[in-house]
Amino acid sequence: MFDVVIAGGGPAGLNAALMLGRVGRPVLLADDGQPRNALSAAVHGFLSRDGTDPAEIRRTAREELARYPSIQARDTTVQAAAPADGGFEVTMADGTTAQPRLLLATGVTDQLPAVDGLAALWGRGVYHCPYCHGWEAREQKVAVLGGDDQAVHLALNLARLGCDIIMCSNGPIQASDPARAALAAHQIRICEDPVSRVDGELGRYVRLHLAPGQTLERHALFIPPAPRQRSGLAEELGCTFLEDGAVQVNELGQTTVPGVYAAGDMCRTPAMPYPAAQVIMAAAQGARAAGVLDQELLFTDAYSRAP
Repeated sequence: MFDVVIAGGGPAGLNAALMLGRVGRPVLLADDGQPRNALSAAVHGFLSRDGTDPAEIRRTAREELARYPSIQARDTTVQAAAPADGGFEVTMADGTTAQPRLLLATGVTDQLPAVDGLAALWGRGVYHCPYCHGWEAREQKVAVLGGDDQAVHLALNLARLGCDIIMCSNGPIQASDPARAALAAHQIRICEDPVSRVDGELGRYVRLHLAPGQTLERHALFIPPAPRQRSGLAEELGCTFLEDGAVQVNELGQTTVPGVYAAGDMCRTPAMPYPAAQVIMAAAQGARAAGVLDQELLFTDAYSRAP
């Protein structure tokens, strides 16, 4: 019934479905409707869509996919997948089964530090990406929560935007000597007081409650990203993972398991230092993986029928 099942309906999965639908490839897009950027007010860094509500982009994308009769988009998830008869036995939460090629675009979730109140402000005052949210915080008073080299690098990303930055290390700072030297060179202050909780007003300010009984009010709070896989499918299928927990793919979007592709912020090549966390990059990865997957199927089908 389907040539390809796409697990995940974020930018990578949506763009992959679009590419496959435009060549008439029967595709099932399984999407639970819970994207990573659901709490974000706007998508940034996407040419012609900068500042657009991510929900609007998703709605528009689903409307565009509806033009192609070979695409079925369903509000479900892929629950299990295993190799079978040259493809994969794929089982969805709604009971659908298929034996297609598989494209994983299941994304990641963000693990927040164990500080009360962060989750309530996530995407609305508490951020992790300088490319996505740094411009809106330019020349403002901000804090960076964390004390390792990754947190320092995040602070340095914000310093070039003229931000007044305080590093809240939530205890003794753990950064290396070169990182500490960079902080000093950019006049970034360090606060080692424990952070007990945060609160604030969405989009306006974030207040950090420090011990003993002091507070620090900032325009925004940034934390280093700590993503983890949303789905166990890649592990279940035996895909190789990199040291940061990302699924390993090659330049074509192929995982180490033949017939399984991956795209978006759940994966990266070994040469890429971090996954494609921006919408436009994830969408591009989905398009590329879909094109390669389609040509693989076309080649196999066309030449198997040759006399």
